[in-house]
Order: sequence, then structure tokens, then C-alpha cells
Amino acid sequence: MTTALDVPTLHAPVLRLPRRRRSGCSPATVFETALTDLAAQRASGVMTGSAGALYLRDGSVVHAESPATPGVESLLTGCGRLTAAEWAGHLASGRPMAERLVGSGRVNSSELHLCHLTAVLDAAFFALGQDEGEIRFAAAAEPQFTLARPMSVRELRAAAGRRRALLDRVWPCPQLDTATVRRRPGAVPRACTRRRRAVLEAADGLRTPAEIARLLGRSTFGTVLDIRHLAAGGLIESAAPVAPPRPVPAPAPPLDPPRVLLPSWPQPTTPALFHDPSDPHVALLLRIRAGLEARL
Repeated sequence: MTTALDVPTLHAPVLRLPRRRRSGCSPATVFETALTDLAAQRASGVMTGSAGALYLRDGSVVHAESPATPGVESLLTGCGRLTAAEWAGHLASGRPMAERLVGSGRVNSSELHLCHLTAVLDAAFFALGQDEGEIRFAAAAEPQFTLARPMSVRELRAAAGRRRALLDRVWPCPQLDTATVRRRPGAVPRACTRRRRAVLEAADGLRTPAEIARLLGRSTFGTVLDIRHLAAGGLIESAAPVAPPRPVPAPAPPLDPPRVLLPSWPQPTTPALFHDPSDPHVALLLRIRAGLEARL
């Protein structure tokens, strides 16, 4: 039996609902608007856009992925809890991935839940910001990992809003979140934590924050936050060329105010008939002309 959710639906990027808010001051993006509508319908499936995908079950978020953020695999292998070979071995077995990882004794259930929650919040942060391009929703199989406690769309959007506000308080430069970054020439890190020093050393002008996060096995948002702190301290900058400001065109000379041209009244052959105030039509025309002249 085919249901309405089995057919992929396309959300046009022009849909906006200004009444919905992301962080208390910014209008909802196209992705957030469509996600809120699906949550209200208690939909189940996957919502996909160019910035990421969110999995819903009865209107609640159970998983999220984004090309800009590392997944559970990258976080576990990057921090050294698992090797790539161990991950591949667990992937090849027949049991659910979460059960396999916990059963191996290398990761306990709390660590796995925290790792998955970090990956979901990271991916949702970038996916919810999509405001252009196609957004599709379709029924989908269960992802490899699902949150032990699914998050409501309201909770997820509130968490993303708090993250955006935190980044702007540290250093209001969103371009640093996706562009390649590099260490500022001559910058000397005097008071820099070991964590941020590792980010600074990885900023070679060729890597984006997401690539630095994968290299270090860290959260993308945490890496972006470190980069904003380093930029605020004058230690890091965007390696992408900055377009020179466009010259401001000279102001155009002011136009003369429009002139109101009155009709040229014909010279009457009999002035007494034309200016006779006893004629109501003539009197009306004279009042209209006097009013127009008074407004000039």
C-alpha cells in the first residue's frame, strides 16, 4: 500500500513562514519551515537538502547527517577509540551497529550516545541553515544510529539558535565557518590552549573547518568555535581571497521637481460671458484654477 510519505515531495525554496523564529530574531529558513511542517504532521522519513539530511520518526528527529560534519565513525576513529579496521569489521557483521560497538567493550553506551548526539547537533546546525536549493522528503529505512531520546524539532532549532548566537558573540564572521582558513602571518599564540593550538597548526590555508574537524576527530561546531576564538585573537584568518569593495557610484544630480502645467485658457470674445460669476460652471472652473495656482 502506497502512502503519501512514500512519494518524494519537493519543497520550493520560496516558502517562508515569518511567524516561526529560529533564534528569537531571525526568520526561519526554508529547511526549518519545511521541517516544522513535517513535524506537525508527525511524519516519518528523511528530509534531504544540499546541506544535510534529518531523519524523522513520528515528527521527532532521531538522526542527522551533513557533508560538512563528521559522523559517528569519524568521531570514534579520529579520537582513537576505534581503528578504521575495527569499524569495518563491525560494519560487516549482521547485528545493529550500536549493539556491536557496545558489545565489543571498546565503547560504552553512554559514550556512544554522547558521540551520536554530538554528530546529530553538528549536522543539524548546518542543515537547518539551508535557505536555497531543493529540499526533498521521502520514506526511508532506519539509519545506523538513532537517538535514545528523540529530539523535537523545537528543541533542535533552539539548540541551533543558541549555537549561532554563541558564535556571533565570540567573533561575528560567518565566512570563517566554511572557507579555508590559515594562520595569520607573524601571529604569535601567547595564551592559547592546547586544543586551539592544534586547530591553529592544522589551519594551513587549504583546509576548511570541517576538514580540520575530521583531521583532529572533533566536533565541527567545536572546531568552528575555536576558529572564531582564534580569529578574535588575531591568530587566524580566511585564506579565501576577499573581493575588493565595489566603488560607490557618484550620486546622480537631483531632478527638478515636476512642474504642473495649467491649461491655457482661451481668450474669450465676450469677457462678460466667460467671467460671469452668475454662471455656476464658470465659477467652478475659476475656483479650480485658483486652487491649482495656490498649490504651485
